[in-house]
Formats: sequence, C-alpha cells, structure tokens
Amino acid sequence: MRIPAQAVHTVSLLVSTSVICLVFLLLPLTTLFAAEKTYVLAVVPSAPPVATHVAWVPFVKALSKETALGFTLKVYETMSDFEADFERGAPDFIFASPTQTVLARKAQGYIPLVRNSELLSGVLFVRKDSPYQTVKDLEGKEIAFVGQRNL
Repeated sequence: MRIPAQAVHTVSLLVSTSVICLVFLLLPLTTLFAAEKTYVLAVVPSAPPVATHVAWVPFVKALSKETALGFTLKVYETMSDFEADFERGAPDFIFASPTQTVLARKAQGYIPLVRNSELLSGVLFVRKDSPYQTVKDLEGKEIAFVGQRNL
C-alpha cells in the first residue's frame, strides 16, 4: 500500500521553507492503514509546548481529514524528552532537525518523507583577527562545536 498523494502533498506544503525533516517510523504494512490505529506525530520542542500545540493542531487535524487516518500530536517540555522518545521508537512520525533525523534513523530506522529542496548549510565563525579566513585555512585543524548534536 502507498501513502495517499494528498497526504504527502499536505505535509510537503508545511515544510517547504524549512530544512527540518519529517521522518516516518517504518510500520508493518498490515497496520499502516488500520482505521482504529491512531498515529503519534511528535514535534521537536523548538518553542514552548503551548505555542507548539497551537501551531501544529491545525496541521494534525487537516492531515487526519485528508488521509482518513487518525493522528495525535505529542509535544515536549524538553529536547531530551523528545530525543529519548524517538530513540525508543515511541512516536510513529517525528518532525525533527537534520541531526535528530540521523539519530532517529540510526536508533529506530525512521526514514525522511519530506524535506526542503534547499541544501543544508551552516556557518563557521572565527575572530576578526584570526589567521583563518577561508575554509581551506582550517584544513588539518581542530574546530569546536557547541555540542555533538549541533553538527
């Protein structure tokens, strides 16, 4: 069975200007379209839970209506709670950062369904008086990051 084209279209509209991936936990095909199943969509806690809820409930309702499948939204207080949940494979779908998408894939086999067409990019900062002014200047050097999940 395939995911209805309307569902994919609806989701792609939501994330068309984002570099964040929506990922899907592979489910047994026999339960993928079971009417009584309610799927959990977990959203990265990039805003307070109330704001996340307000922003995402209309999408979840539209997704349920368009696909004729049951969806419920799960919001989180902390990033560690969100990450622990997807590392256990608890939610069926997650809306996560690119780094979290990689972690979710490794932990539970989540796969990206929708992403922006733009390439992911980042920024490296150096002091104004640094001898390193180009990326090539950094070849063979060590660089620091805020945390291992911020790459």
